[in-house]
Amino acid sequence: MRGLLWVDIAWGIFAVANLLGMVVFATWETVPFHFIWVSLTILYGFRVWRLKPTLSVLGVIIVLTGAVLTVDIARGTQPLDELTEVPLMSAMFIAMVWHARRRLSVMEQMKQVSDANLRLLERERRFIQNASHELRTPITVAIGHAELLQRSTDPSRMAADARVVLEELMRLRRLSDRLLLLAAADDPDFLHKQPIEVEPVLVSALQRWSPTARQWRLGTTDEAVVDADADRLALAIDALVENAVKHTTPDDWIELAVRRNHGVEITVADSGTGIPPADLQRIFERFGRSDISRQRNNEGLGLGLPIVKTIAEAHGGTLRVRSEVGKRTELTISLPLAVGLEEGTKGLPSPTLLPTHLP
Repeated sequence: MRGLLWVDIAWGIFAVANLLGMVVFATWETVPFHFIWVSLTILYGFRVWRLKPTLSVLGVIIVLTGAVLTVDIARGTQPLDELTEVPLMSAMFIAMVWHARRRLSVMEQMKQVSDANLRLLERERRFIQNASHELRTPITVAIGHAELLQRSTDPSRMAADARVVLEELMRLRRLSDRLLLLAAADDPDFLHKQPIEVEPVLVSALQRWSPTARQWRLGTTDEAVVDADADRLALAIDALVENAVKHTTPDDWIELAVRRNHGVEITVADSGTGIPPADLQRIFERFGRSDISRQRNNEGLGLGLPIVKTIAEAHGGTLRVRSEVGKRTELTISLPLAVGLEEGTKGLPSPTLLPTHLP
Protein backbone atom coordinates (compact mmCIF):
# COMPACT_ATOMS: atom_id res chain seq x y z
CA MET A 1 0.00 0.00 0.00
CA ARG A 2 3.03 2.33 0.16
CA GLY A 3 2.66 2.91 -3.56
CA LEU A 4 -0.60 4.76 -2.80
CA LEU A 5 0.99 7.15 -0.30
CA TRP A 6 0.75 9.91 -2.90
CA VAL A 7 -3.06 9.65 -2.63
CA ASP A 8 -2.88 10.42 1.10
CA ILE A 9 -0.50 13.34 0.46
CA ALA A 10 -2.76 14.74 -2.27
CA TRP A 11 -5.79 14.52 0.03
CA GLY A 12 -3.83 16.23 2.83
CA ILE A 13 -3.03 19.15 0.51
CA PHE A 14 -6.68 19.27 -0.61
CA ALA A 15 -7.90 19.28 3.02
CA VAL A 16 -5.51 22.08 4.04
CA ALA A 17 -6.62 24.16 1.04
CA ASN A 18 -10.25 23.75 2.05
CA LEU A 19 -9.49 24.66 5.66
CA LEU A 20 -7.91 27.86 4.42
CA GLY A 21 -11.02 28.41 2.29
CA MET A 22 -13.19 28.08 5.42
CA VAL A 23 -11.09 30.78 7.12
CA VAL A 24 -10.90 33.18 4.16
CA PHE A 25 -14.45 32.80 2.84
CA ALA A 26 -16.40 32.67 6.09
CA THR A 27 -19.80 33.26 4.50
CA TRP A 28 -19.71 30.10 2.37
CA GLU A 29 -17.37 27.99 4.45
CA THR A 30 -19.82 25.06 4.60
CA VAL A 31 -18.84 24.21 1.04
CA PRO A 32 -15.14 23.54 1.78
CA PHE A 33 -16.25 22.02 5.12
CA HIS A 34 -18.27 19.37 3.28
CA PHE A 35 -15.50 18.92 0.72
CA ILE A 36 -13.15 17.95 3.56
CA TRP A 37 -15.49 15.43 5.17
CA VAL A 38 -16.84 13.86 1.99
CA SER A 39 -13.36 13.52 0.49
CA LEU A 40 -12.10 11.93 3.74
CA THR A 41 -14.91 9.37 3.62
CA ILE A 42 -14.23 8.56 -0.04
CA LEU A 43 -10.50 8.30 0.59
CA TYR A 44 -10.99 5.91 3.52
CA GLY A 45 -13.26 3.68 1.45
CA PHE A 46 -10.46 3.55 -1.12
CA ARG A 47 -7.49 3.15 1.23
CA VAL A 48 -8.82 1.62 4.52
CA TRP A 49 -6.10 2.80 6.89
CA ARG A 50 -5.21 0.97 10.04
CA LEU A 51 -7.32 1.84 13.08
CA LYS A 52 -4.84 4.08 14.93
CA PRO A 53 -4.04 6.38 11.94
CA THR A 54 -7.77 6.49 11.14
CA LEU A 55 -8.69 7.69 14.64
CA SER A 56 -5.82 10.19 14.60
CA VAL A 57 -6.95 11.73 11.28
CA LEU A 58 -10.58 11.77 12.47
CA GLY A 59 -9.61 13.60 15.67
CA VAL A 60 -7.56 16.20 13.81
CA ILE A 61 -10.37 16.92 11.32
CA ILE A 62 -12.98 17.17 14.10
CA VAL A 63 -10.82 19.63 16.05
CA LEU A 64 -9.84 21.81 13.07
CA THR A 65 -13.25 22.05 11.40
CA GLY A 66 -15.00 22.47 14.75
CA ALA A 67 -12.57 25.22 15.75
CA VAL A 68 -13.07 27.19 12.51
CA LEU A 69 -16.88 26.91 12.80
CA THR A 70 -16.74 28.00 16.44
CA VAL A 71 -14.73 31.09 15.53
CA ASP A 72 -17.17 32.01 12.75
CA ILE A 73 -20.18 31.48 15.02
CA ALA A 74 -18.54 33.77 17.59
CA ARG A 75 -18.06 36.40 14.86
CA GLY A 76 -21.70 36.06 13.77
CA THR A 77 -20.87 34.93 10.24
CA GLN A 78 -22.47 31.51 10.73
CA PRO A 79 -25.55 30.36 12.72
CA LEU A 80 -25.07 28.19 15.83
CA ASP A 81 -26.75 25.13 14.30
CA GLU A 82 -23.90 24.83 11.75
CA LEU A 83 -21.80 23.33 14.58
CA THR A 84 -24.03 20.22 14.55
CA GLU A 85 -22.53 19.37 11.16
CA VAL A 86 -19.31 18.24 12.84
CA PRO A 87 -20.80 15.28 14.84
CA LEU A 88 -23.09 14.39 11.91
CA MET A 89 -20.20 14.17 9.45
CA SER A 90 -18.13 12.32 12.06
CA ALA A 91 -20.93 9.77 12.42
CA MET A 92 -21.07 9.34 8.65
CA PHE A 93 -17.32 8.74 8.53
CA ILE A 94 -17.41 6.28 11.45
CA ALA A 95 -20.15 4.33 9.65
CA MET A 96 -17.90 4.14 6.59
CA VAL A 97 -15.02 2.96 8.80
CA TRP A 98 -17.16 0.20 10.31
CA HIS A 99 -18.41 -1.07 6.93
CA ALA A 100 -14.98 -0.86 5.31
CA ARG A 101 -13.23 -2.69 8.13
CA ARG A 102 -15.93 -5.36 8.21
CA ARG A 103 -15.54 -5.83 4.46
CA LEU A 104 -11.76 -6.01 4.85
CA SER A 105 -12.11 -8.60 7.63
CA VAL A 106 -14.43 -10.73 5.51
CA MET A 107 -12.03 -10.52 2.56
CA GLU A 108 -9.11 -11.57 4.75
CA GLN A 109 -11.11 -14.53 6.07
CA MET A 110 -12.06 -15.51 2.52
CA LYS A 111 -8.40 -15.29 1.49
CA GLN A 112 -7.35 -17.48 4.42
CA VAL A 113 -10.02 -20.04 3.53
CA SER A 114 -9.00 -19.92 -0.12
CA ASP A 115 -5.31 -20.37 0.73
CA ALA A 116 -6.17 -23.23 3.09
CA ASN A 117 -8.26 -24.91 0.38
CA LEU A 118 -5.43 -24.53 -2.13
CA ARG A 119 -2.97 -26.09 0.33
CA LEU A 120 -5.43 -28.89 1.02
CA LEU A 121 -5.94 -29.56 -2.68
CA GLU A 122 -2.18 -29.61 -3.22
CA ARG A 123 -1.70 -32.04 -0.32
CA GLU A 124 -4.49 -34.25 -1.64
CA ARG A 125 -2.97 -34.17 -5.12
CA ARG A 126 0.44 -35.20 -3.78
CA PHE A 127 -1.20 -37.79 -1.55
CA ILE A 128 -3.05 -39.39 -4.46
CA GLN A 129 0.11 -39.41 -6.58
CA ASN A 130 2.19 -40.94 -3.78
CA ALA A 131 -0.51 -43.44 -2.81
CA SER A 132 -0.87 -44.53 -6.43
CA HIS A 133 2.89 -45.01 -6.67
CA GLU A 134 3.09 -46.96 -3.40
CA LEU A 135 0.17 -49.19 -4.41
CA ARG A 136 1.46 -49.75 -7.92
CA THR A 137 4.82 -51.16 -6.80
CA PRO A 138 3.62 -54.19 -4.77
CA ILE A 139 0.81 -54.85 -7.23
CA THR A 140 3.27 -54.94 -10.15
CA VAL A 141 5.66 -57.20 -8.24
CA ALA A 142 2.86 -59.55 -7.15
CA ILE A 143 1.44 -59.77 -10.69
CA GLY A 144 4.87 -60.50 -12.13
CA HIS A 145 5.54 -63.36 -9.73
CA ALA A 146 1.99 -64.68 -10.15
CA GLU A 147 2.64 -64.90 -13.89
CA LEU A 148 5.86 -66.76 -13.15
CA LEU A 149 3.91 -69.14 -10.94
CA GLN A 150 1.48 -69.71 -13.77
CA ARG A 151 4.28 -70.69 -16.18
CA SER A 152 6.59 -72.45 -13.74
CA THR A 153 6.88 -76.22 -13.36
CA ASP A 154 9.72 -76.17 -10.80
CA PRO A 155 8.23 -76.69 -7.29
CA SER A 156 11.09 -74.82 -5.56
CA ARG A 157 10.72 -71.90 -7.97
CA MET A 158 6.96 -71.89 -7.43
CA ALA A 159 7.44 -71.76 -3.65
CA ALA A 160 9.83 -68.81 -3.93
CA ASP A 161 7.48 -66.89 -6.22
CA ALA A 162 4.51 -67.66 -3.98
CA ARG A 163 6.46 -66.28 -1.02
CA VAL A 164 7.14 -63.02 -2.90
CA VAL A 165 3.46 -62.73 -3.86
CA LEU A 166 2.46 -63.25 -0.23
CA GLU A 167 4.95 -60.65 1.00
CA GLU A 168 3.71 -58.08 -1.49
CA LEU A 169 0.08 -58.78 -0.63
CA MET A 170 0.92 -58.36 3.06
CA ARG A 171 2.59 -55.06 2.16
CA LEU A 172 -0.62 -53.98 0.42
CA ARG A 173 -2.64 -54.95 3.49
CA ARG A 174 -0.36 -52.95 5.79
CA LEU A 175 -0.67 -49.98 3.46
CA SER A 176 -4.46 -50.19 3.35
CA ASP A 177 -4.66 -50.61 7.16
CA ARG A 178 -2.58 -47.48 7.68
CA LEU A 179 -4.55 -45.47 5.15
CA LEU A 180 -7.79 -46.52 6.85
CA LEU A 181 -6.38 -45.53 10.24
CA LEU A 182 -5.46 -42.07 8.95
CA ALA A 183 -8.87 -41.71 7.31
CA ALA A 184 -10.61 -42.62 10.59
CA ALA A 185 -8.72 -40.02 12.63
CA ASP A 186 -11.61 -37.52 12.47
CA ASP A 187 -14.23 -40.04 13.59
CA PRO A 188 -15.70 -39.50 17.08
CA ASP A 189 -14.93 -43.14 17.98
CA PHE A 190 -11.28 -42.96 16.91
CA LEU A 191 -10.13 -43.01 20.54
CA HIS A 192 -11.40 -44.86 23.60
CA LYS A 193 -9.62 -43.09 26.42
CA GLN A 194 -8.94 -44.27 29.93
CA PRO A 195 -6.29 -43.38 32.53
CA ILE A 196 -3.23 -45.55 31.83
CA GLU A 197 0.33 -45.68 33.11
CA VAL A 198 2.85 -45.00 30.39
CA GLU A 199 5.76 -47.11 31.67
CA PRO A 200 4.06 -50.52 31.06
CA VAL A 201 3.31 -49.40 27.49
CA LEU A 202 7.00 -48.71 26.91
CA VAL A 203 8.11 -51.95 28.55
CA SER A 204 5.64 -53.91 26.41
CA ALA A 205 6.94 -52.25 23.24
CA LEU A 206 10.52 -53.02 24.27
CA GLN A 207 9.61 -56.67 24.81
CA ARG A 208 7.97 -56.92 21.39
CA TRP A 209 10.93 -55.41 19.57
CA SER A 210 13.80 -56.90 21.62
CA PRO A 211 14.25 -59.91 19.24
CA THR A 212 15.38 -57.39 16.59
CA ALA A 213 19.18 -57.10 16.72
CA ARG A 214 19.78 -53.66 18.23
CA GLN A 215 21.29 -52.35 21.46
CA TRP A 216 18.05 -51.75 23.31
CA ARG A 217 17.85 -49.34 26.25
CA LEU A 218 15.13 -48.36 28.69
CA GLY A 219 15.94 -44.81 29.75
CA THR A 220 14.20 -42.57 32.27
CA THR A 221 10.82 -43.98 33.31
CA ASP A 222 9.04 -41.39 35.44
CA GLU A 223 5.68 -42.39 36.85
CA ALA A 224 3.08 -40.74 34.64
CA VAL A 225 -0.58 -41.24 33.84
CA VAL A 226 -2.33 -40.07 30.69
CA ASP A 227 -5.92 -40.20 29.46
CA ALA A 228 -5.30 -42.24 26.34
CA ASP A 229 -6.42 -45.05 24.09
CA ALA A 230 -4.01 -47.82 25.09
CA ASP A 231 -4.04 -49.57 21.72
CA ARG A 232 -3.58 -46.35 19.73
CA LEU A 233 -0.77 -45.21 22.03
CA ALA A 234 0.97 -48.58 21.71
CA LEU A 235 0.57 -48.31 17.94
CA ALA A 236 2.22 -44.87 17.94
CA ILE A 237 5.15 -46.11 20.03
CA ASP A 238 5.54 -49.12 17.74
CA ALA A 239 5.69 -46.75 14.77
CA LEU A 240 8.44 -44.71 16.45
CA VAL A 241 10.42 -47.86 17.24
CA GLU A 242 9.89 -49.20 13.71
CA ASN A 243 11.19 -45.91 12.33
CA ALA A 244 14.25 -46.16 14.58
CA VAL A 245 14.91 -49.74 13.49
CA LYS A 246 14.78 -48.78 9.81
CA HIS A 247 17.42 -46.10 10.30
CA THR A 248 19.83 -48.07 12.46
CA THR A 249 22.09 -51.12 12.23
CA PRO A 250 22.62 -53.91 14.78
CA ASP A 251 25.56 -51.90 16.21
CA ASP A 252 23.35 -48.88 16.99
CA TRP A 253 21.36 -48.29 20.16
CA ILE A 254 17.65 -47.47 20.51
CA GLU A 255 16.36 -45.99 23.75
CA LEU A 256 12.77 -45.68 25.01
CA ALA A 257 12.00 -43.26 27.83
CA VAL A 258 9.15 -41.39 29.52
CA ARG A 259 9.63 -38.12 31.38
CA ARG A 260 7.10 -36.22 33.41
CA ASN A 261 7.29 -32.44 33.42
CA HIS A 262 4.29 -30.17 32.85
CA GLY A 263 3.03 -33.02 30.72
CA VAL A 264 4.24 -36.45 29.69
CA GLU A 265 7.04 -36.88 27.16
CA ILE A 266 7.45 -40.29 25.50
CA THR A 267 10.76 -40.43 23.63
CA VAL A 268 12.30 -42.92 21.22
CA ALA A 269 15.93 -42.04 20.44
CA ASP A 270 18.52 -43.81 18.32
CA SER A 271 22.11 -43.47 17.14
CA GLY A 272 21.30 -44.10 13.49
CA THR A 273 21.66 -42.17 10.25
CA GLY A 274 19.82 -39.08 11.40
CA ILE A 275 17.64 -36.73 9.34
CA PRO A 276 18.86 -33.76 7.28
CA PRO A 277 17.45 -30.40 8.49
CA ALA A 278 15.68 -29.86 5.14
CA ASP A 279 13.68 -33.08 5.68
CA LEU A 280 12.59 -32.52 9.29
CA GLN A 281 9.13 -31.27 8.31
CA ARG A 282 8.64 -33.52 5.28
CA ILE A 283 8.92 -36.70 7.34
CA PHE A 284 5.55 -35.92 8.96
CA GLU A 285 3.80 -35.75 5.57
CA ARG A 286 2.02 -38.84 4.32
CA PHE A 287 4.44 -40.87 2.20
CA GLY A 288 7.12 -38.35 3.13
CA ARG A 289 10.59 -39.83 3.59
CA SER A 290 14.00 -38.26 4.01
CA ASP A 291 16.58 -38.34 1.25
CA ILE A 292 18.70 -40.69 3.36
CA SER A 293 15.81 -43.19 3.51
CA ARG A 294 15.43 -43.07 -0.25
CA GLN A 295 19.16 -43.48 -0.83
CA ARG A 296 19.18 -46.60 1.34
CA ASN A 297 16.20 -48.01 -0.60
CA ASN A 298 14.26 -48.14 2.65
CA GLU A 299 11.09 -50.15 2.14
CA GLY A 300 9.03 -48.13 4.58
CA LEU A 301 5.66 -46.88 3.42
CA GLY A 302 6.21 -43.32 4.65
CA LEU A 303 3.10 -43.49 6.83
CA GLY A 304 4.55 -44.40 10.23
CA LEU A 305 5.37 -40.90 11.48
CA PRO A 306 2.17 -39.34 10.05
CA ILE A 307 0.27 -41.99 12.03
CA VAL A 308 2.18 -41.05 15.20
CA LYS A 309 1.46 -37.36 14.61
CA THR A 310 -2.23 -38.10 14.01
CA ILE A 311 -2.53 -40.18 17.19
CA ALA A 312 -0.62 -37.61 19.28
CA GLU A 313 -2.80 -34.74 18.07
CA ALA A 314 -5.97 -36.77 18.60
CA HIS A 315 -4.90 -37.05 22.27
CA GLY A 316 -4.36 -33.29 22.47
CA GLY A 317 -0.58 -33.69 22.22
CA THR A 318 2.23 -33.03 19.77
CA LEU A 319 5.07 -34.84 18.02
CA ARG A 320 8.46 -33.21 17.63
CA VAL A 321 11.83 -34.32 16.29
CA ARG A 322 15.47 -33.46 16.94
CA SER A 323 18.20 -34.97 14.82
CA GLU A 324 21.87 -34.75 13.90
CA VAL A 325 22.88 -36.44 10.66
CA GLY A 326 25.00 -39.49 11.36
CA LYS A 327 24.73 -39.13 15.14
CA ARG A 328 21.31 -39.18 16.74
CA THR A 329 17.58 -38.87 16.20
CA GLU A 330 15.05 -38.23 18.93
CA LEU A 331 11.28 -38.32 18.39
CA THR A 332 9.07 -37.22 21.28
CA ILE A 333 5.32 -37.53 21.84
CA SER A 334 4.12 -34.90 24.31
CA LEU A 335 0.78 -35.63 26.01
CA PRO A 336 -1.12 -33.86 28.80
CA LEU A 337 -1.24 -35.51 32.22
CA ALA A 338 -4.47 -37.25 33.13
CA VAL A 339 -6.91 -34.82 34.75
CA GLY A 340 -7.12 -35.30 38.51
CA LEU A 341 -4.36 -37.91 38.59
CA GLU A 342 -1.31 -35.67 38.54
CA GLU A 343 -0.27 -36.52 42.09
CA GLY A 344 0.11 -40.23 41.81
CA THR A 345 -0.25 -43.35 39.71
CA LYS A 346 -0.71 -46.07 42.28
CA GLY A 347 -3.57 -48.48 41.91
CA LEU A 348 -4.15 -47.91 38.23
CA PRO A 349 -4.64 -51.02 36.11
CA SER A 350 -1.98 -51.67 33.50
CA PRO A 351 -3.35 -51.51 29.97
CA THR A 352 -3.91 -54.67 28.00
CA LEU A 353 -1.71 -54.36 24.93
CA LEU A 354 -1.81 -56.57 21.89
CA PRO A 355 1.63 -58.08 21.15
CA THR A 356 1.71 -56.91 17.54
CA HIS A 357 3.80 -54.50 15.53
CA LEU A 358 2.43 -51.60 13.56
CA PRO A 359 0.04 -52.99 10.94
